[in-house]
Amino acid sequence: MEALKHHELKAEWVEDKHGPAVMLTQEDGWGDEHEHSVIVHPYQLRHVCEHFGILAADEQAEKTIATLKRRLLALRDRIGSLEAYIAQHSDHKHADLSYEMVNLSAMADLADEWCADFDMSDGVKASREAQQVSAEERASTVQGELL
Repeated sequence: MEALKHHELKAEWVEDKHGPAVMLTQEDGWGDEHEHSVIVHPYQLRHVCEHFGILAADEQAEKTIATLKRRLLALRDRIGSLEAYIAQHSDHKHADLSYEMVNLSAMADLADEWCADFDMSDGVKASREAQQVSAEERASTVQGELL
C-alpha cells in the first residue's frame, strides 16, 4: 500500500513483530532536524480517532449487534427451557421421544456455542446453565420412563 503524505506527516503501512501496523512520521516542524516516528496498531489508531471525535463509531452497528445478542440469548434460554420440560415432564411411557430429545440437545449445544463468546458480566444471566438438565439425567429420565 502506498504511503500517505499530508504536509509534514507521513503514514505508512508496515509489518512489525506483532503484525500489521501504521507508522506515523513527522518529518519537519518540531524545530529540530530529526524525524519523529511512532508505530501503532490499526485498532489503536481507530480508537484514538473515535475518542477525539475525528472518526465516529458506528452506533447503528452497535445497536444491531446488541439486538442480535439479546435475541440469541433469548432463543438459547427458550431451547433450554423446552429441553428441560421435555426431559422432566413428558409422557415417555407412551411416546418414544428419544429423537426429539437428541434434536433438542443438539439445538441446545448449538445455542450454547453461538452464545459462548458473549461476556456474561454485562448483566445477562447464564440461565441456560441454570435450567440445563445434564445429559446423564436426561438419558436416565428417558430410559427409566421408557422401560
